Amino acid sequence: MTYRTILLTVLSLFFISIINFASADDKLLSKEEFIQKAFGEKTAIKQKLRFKGDVKTTAQKIMGSKYRKVVMRYWIEGQRTAWILNRIGKVKPITAGFIVENCKIVSVHVLVYRESHGWEIKYPRFREQFKGIGMKNKFQIDKNLDGIAGATLSVNSMRIMTGLALAMHSLVPEMKCL
Repeated sequence: MTYRTILLTVLSLFFISIINFASADDKLLSKEEFIQKAFGEKTAIKQKLRFKGDVKTTAQKIMGSKYRKVVMRYWIEGQRTAWILNRIGKVKPITAGFIVENCKIVSVHVLVYRESHGWEIKYPRFREQFKGIGMKNKFQIDKNLDGIAGATLSVNSMRIMTGLALAMHSLVPEMKCL
C-alpha cells in the first residue's frame, strides 16, 4: 500500500466514525431505571390523564397546537409524580424524565439524547438548575434557566417539557397545586 492509500483509508474511517457517533442515540437511562430513581423501593402506580378538556388545552398551549396524544401517562405515589416526555430538540426528539413533588420539580433526567449538538443538557451540572422549579401560571416556569452555547434548542425543549410536567402534575386529581 502506498502512503496516499493508507492516509485515505484512515481519513475515511475517521469520518465514518464521526458520522456514526453524531447520529447514534445516546441512551442514558431506561424507563425502569428512571422510575426506580423517582420512587426507590416504594410502589408507584401507573396512571393516565385522558387527552381532552383541560389536559388537551393546557398541553397544546405549552407544546404547540399540533401536539397530539391519546393519554398522558405518569406514575404516582403520594404527592410525587414521574413523567416521561418527548420533544424535538433541533431535529430529533429528546426523551426526558421529570419527577415532581408538591408542585415543584425534584429532578430532571435525560433518558435518550438523539441530537449531534447540545448534548451538554444530559450532564448533572445543567440539570441541577431545574430543582425546585414551579409554575408562575399554568403555562410558564417560575425560574430562568441558564443556557448552553450551541444548545439553545435543546435547552428550550427541556424548559418546555418542564412546564408540561408541572402543568400535568397540577391536573392530577390528587394534587393541590395553586
